[in-house]
Amino acid sequence: MSQDHPTSPETDTYQDLLQKKSVRLLLVILISIAMPLSLWGLADWTHKKGLDDLRQQLDARMNLYSSNIVSELEKYEYLPIILARDPILKALFIPDATPEQVDRANRHLSAIRETAEVSVVYVMSPRGITLAASNWDEDMSFVGRNFQFRPYFKNAMLGKVGHYFALGTTTKVPGYYLSYPIENGQQIEGVVVVKVSVARLEESWSNSKEEVVVTDNNGVIIISSTEDWKFRTFKPIAKEKRDQLIQSQQYLNSPLAPIESGRENSIDDHTKRLTIRHPQGWDKNAPNWEDVYIRTRKILGTDWNLHYVFRESRLREDAIDSIIIGAFAWLIAILSFLYFMQRRNMINNRLHFQEQHQKTLEQAAIELESRVERRTKALSEANVRLEEEIKERLKAEEDLHMAQDELVQAGKLAALGQMAAGITHEMNQPLTAIRSYADNAKILLERNRLEDTRSNLEQIANLCSRLGKISGQLKVFSRKTPSEKAPISLTKVVTEAINLLSSSAKLEQVQIHNGINDDSIMVLGETIRLEQVLINLLRNALDAMGAQEKAEIWISASTNNRRVSLTIRDNGPGFDEKDMARIFDPFFTTKEVGQGLGLGLSISSRIIQDFGGVLKAHNHKDGGAVFTLELLQAPNG
Repeated sequence: MSQDHPTSPETDTYQDLLQKKSVRLLLVILISIAMPLSLWGLADWTHKKGLDDLRQQLDARMNLYSSNIVSELEKYEYLPIILARDPILKALFIPDATPEQVDRANRHLSAIRETAEVSVVYVMSPRGITLAASNWDEDMSFVGRNFQFRPYFKNAMLGKVGHYFALGTTTKVPGYYLSYPIENGQQIEGVVVVKVSVARLEESWSNSKEEVVVTDNNGVIIISSTEDWKFRTFKPIAKEKRDQLIQSQQYLNSPLAPIESGRENSIDDHTKRLTIRHPQGWDKNAPNWEDVYIRTRKILGTDWNLHYVFRESRLREDAIDSIIIGAFAWLIAILSFLYFMQRRNMINNRLHFQEQHQKTLEQAAIELESRVERRTKALSEANVRLEEEIKERLKAEEDLHMAQDELVQAGKLAALGQMAAGITHEMNQPLTAIRSYADNAKILLERNRLEDTRSNLEQIANLCSRLGKISGQLKVFSRKTPSEKAPISLTKVVTEAINLLSSSAKLEQVQIHNGINDDSIMVLGETIRLEQVLINLLRNALDAMGAQEKAEIWISASTNNRRVSLTIRDNGPGFDEKDMARIFDPFFTTKEVGQGLGLGLSISSRIIQDFGGVLKAHNHKDGGAVFTLELLQAPNG
């Protein structure tokens, strides 16, 4: 009969220990195999995914660069076509063209260059000699130089639009040339050429920190964000072809050397992988040789190709990053068990931290509420003070307008005083005539000459009407009127102002020339206030000329862009230059003491501003002062 032998606790512990060690060893082996395999697979997948993403990114960037190039070139496409029809330039081909015509063409081209922001614009004869150029006044002027050998000239002489990229033989500056024939009927008289600089493109590319180049139909790099690559090639050019290019002077004396490169393999139809020598413009810490991806595409509308150079080291960096991330993932997985064991302590610590954080937030909320309350109270007090200040300013503005109206009225009454002598003279003549006609009528009535008596009475009635008109003008002029803008006739206002001062003008022997004869000119304003301004300006002109011989005043008006400019000019002494900045200041006057308060021009300026216009003054080149009133034109009808 067999007996069972129970296992001891020590045996169970030893077996458990062996089992745990076996499990741990198995885990270590599995991790040692799985970890490098997974990291290698992750790096390979990251590299392939990065290459696919790179193609899409490069296509998007190249679309942007290509559109930028096409847009930059197309915006100048029209310029030579328009210039070929310019009469100033076509005048160069008239037989016996004068030096003045050539000088005019040079200055015209210079203005076009500045406006269009191009490098140079010039015109050539059928023999290729430059007749006029925008750089005519510079040391490296194109005038007189012969560019007959340039293809853009030859194409234009064949009646075609010329497009050509080259280094300038005179300026040594690269540019894109656009040419077009200047025609007279079926005959080509000359060629106009516009040179566009690509420096702005290169500068923006250089700032973008991207390696982008453009090659022409010869495979020569003509635009590059890397200065070291300009006028070089990705592939060697055959000796015969290179000799032809050097002879054409398209790239001047550039050797057209290829960029040093090593192995090359194609990724797809538009992408290749290439090993090139490190250019000077790149990172100095990079190796001398570097693997790059070059993606190529045609630039629409041109025979150029756009190349985007992307360093493979950036993809390697992404792969390394993915390996690092994967390694960290494995590390996190390995440490997760330890994290789980310590989870309780971490939860407790987190709860404690949240409790402290909650208290901090509550305290911050209380402080914030108190601060908001203080700020709200301060804002309310500031708002009350602001309302009081606004009321005070409105009251001051109202007082100012009332004072201005009083000053206007005072100025009008002062003007009435100045016109008293002329009005007295103007009224004495009709009164004398009325007395004479009345005496004659009495005698004629005694002689029973009724028809002659009726004629004398009619003359007396006419003279009374004239006196009534003069007194009516004074009554209307002296009355205070509301300042409401309405359409008024400029011709009528000017005529009334002249009539009011006609007597003074006659007394002072001043001739007033009224050049306004268009009754349709209507402005926005108020009749009496505008008359006051005109009378003040005319009165100032009369005072300024004094006893001057052959004193004259000219009045004219013009309209432009819904505004009316009224000009009053005299042939007096004009303004002193040092007084020009102060003539519209209140209480400033150049008259003798007691002859004026210096408020006339200040009030006049304010009245015109109320009408929505402006009053300006300057000296005329032939002598005398000029006042210009710019008023809003009222709509007709």
